[in-house]
Amino acid sequence: MLRHLIQNISDIVVVIDPTGIIRFSNPQLERVLGLRTEEVVGHQIFDFIHPDDRPRTELEYSETIQKNGEGVPSILRIRDASGAWVPFEIIANNQIDDPDIRGVIFTARDLRHRLEVENAIRLTNDDVEKRVEERTTELAKANSALRIENQSRRDAERRLQETVSLLNATLNSTRDGILAVSRDRKVSGWNRRFREMWHLQCHIASEFTDIELLSSILDQLQDPREFMRKVDALYADPSASSSDLVLFKDGRIFERDSQPQRMGHDIVGRVWSFRDVTEARRLEGELRQSQKLEALGRLAGGVAHDFNNLLMLISGYLGRLSELGLSSEQQEVCEQATDATKRAATLTRQLLAFSRKHRESSSVTDLNTVVSNVHAMLRSLVSTSIRLDISLGDNPVPILADATQLEVVLMNLAINAQDAMPDGGVLSVATDMEQQDSRKFAVLTVSDTGRGMTPEVKKHIFEPFFTTKAVGKGTGLGLSTVYAIVQRLRGNIEVESKPYQGTRFRVYLPETTIAPEIKADAAVPAPGIRGGHETILLAEDEVGIRAMTRAYLESLGYNVLEAADGSEAIKISSEYNESIDLVVTDILMPVLRGDAVVRSIRRERPGIKALYISGYSEDLPDENSDLLLKPFDFPELGRRVRLILDVDVNQQKLA
Repeated sequence: MLRHLIQNISDIVVVIDPTGIIRFSNPQLERVLGLRTEEVVGHQIFDFIHPDDRPRTELEYSETIQKNGEGVPSILRIRDASGAWVPFEIIANNQIDDPDIRGVIFTARDLRHRLEVENAIRLTNDDVEKRVEERTTELAKANSALRIENQSRRDAERRLQETVSLLNATLNSTRDGILAVSRDRKVSGWNRRFREMWHLQCHIASEFTDIELLSSILDQLQDPREFMRKVDALYADPSASSSDLVLFKDGRIFERDSQPQRMGHDIVGRVWSFRDVTEARRLEGELRQSQKLEALGRLAGGVAHDFNNLLMLISGYLGRLSELGLSSEQQEVCEQATDATKRAATLTRQLLAFSRKHRESSSVTDLNTVVSNVHAMLRSLVSTSIRLDISLGDNPVPILADATQLEVVLMNLAINAQDAMPDGGVLSVATDMEQQDSRKFAVLTVSDTGRGMTPEVKKHIFEPFFTTKAVGKGTGLGLSTVYAIVQRLRGNIEVESKPYQGTRFRVYLPETTIAPEIKADAAVPAPGIRGGHETILLAEDEVGIRAMTRAYLESLGYNVLEAADGSEAIKISSEYNESIDLVVTDILMPVLRGDAVVRSIRRERPGIKALYISGYSEDLPDENSDLLLKPFDFPELGRRVRLILDVDVNQQKLA
């Protein structure tokens, strides 16, 4: 029975002596690789391993033979009969000290596919019987003496014991749980891994029939009826094979395979194998989620880029309207529209934070200060029916972060809490420090007394565009943006919530030991906006933004050369005979990007300066380049232009 088990499992099993010589291989070697036993036994195992994998394999093997028991799994490629290289998962089990084995058991699992083994088992059995018969005939012809016959029997018994020992060791070294059942559905064998996977005691399996054993474990499964239905269907067709998944209440996932056990042409039982694929399925799910986030991130970044151009146009036109001598009522409408563009810009920043296209300006920041700075904004944001409680820790809470992004985290959590309390309640914000192992974390806690969440909703709250709000009431980006920011800050976030019992978010951010930068005195007023008479080459594909930017720069006295795209900007630079002091260009333009335009112009004008404008900062050529993010105020553009043009002048004064 044990021989049939080793011949039926889907893994290749070989026994290798300490020098690397193959002493035994099971029939799966020939079925998977097409190599006959005589082509393998007696040869070095390393002769069949891919040259790129051989140095690592030899090192791992030398480590394996130094200590007993199972080693660390490894992935390597083995040559088949056609010369192709087949990937395998290898598990080595050192049994050199076992007198019945005296070698290392290698279990190799084909990573391409599973092979059917019934025909190989039958052919192998026939071949073994034929070889035994031939050997017996040879011995009988050579010497018919009773002493030789007795010795032959003793040799055969020893080989049988070695085979049984090998099969037992192999079954107990595999990571799959194996259960063998006879034709009359009585348990005939199992390995240690099966008991561990199903939380069984040894004496239970030896005393139970198949039905009794299955009945004792059904309460662990999510769908016991479906499990038993498939079992009964297989027993109704003894020659059938199957492969499916078994789901447990505790979240585990097993891959279940079943094959008939054959002796010659007769089916004498059934072999079940179970593999725990919980971790593999979890990793697959994380990979799919990561790929979805990446795709949505690219989409969000593109939307934010186009949206910023529109906001620039809207805010620019509103600015011009406010200068036309409007009535007080008209001016109020204009201001309300301007406020709306600012709120839209906030949404754009959320999209950019989600897509990781927002330039981070990390510095040592006190979490208490961040909460204090947005206190007034929070008060105006939440409904008057909601009481806002702010509780700050007694000591500073220093972290290395972008204060703007922390504000986005806090605002989104507050908005989420408000939506959970349509009839009013309490919104609490608190800061504290917490020790975890050897590290300290700043903790931001945002809790509410609202409707809470079901476990099913809680599982999806950080997924992009997932929302339980009505159409038009939420984008589904708030909490996913919070999650993305916290992950980038190398922190984590915990959620506690039950239906009608409120919700509590706890954001953990690692404490920093970096000393805070000494900032300039904020009381010193910023200098006024100065213009000049320098020549500026402006490249912007958005007509409205280009026109407004040109008009503003010309109002400051600058000479502006206007280009609708990158190619036109290069042409203007080439044909213009006077000096050009600065290139102001959008980064993303049709045909040619802004950074490519600057590189091309600098071939003829090496000293020319550049200011890039963009809807997001990911496309910035390098960290030292000057960037102005859309939507921007034109006075800010004027300050940046003057600052860049004056750099050399200031350096000359210092010299």
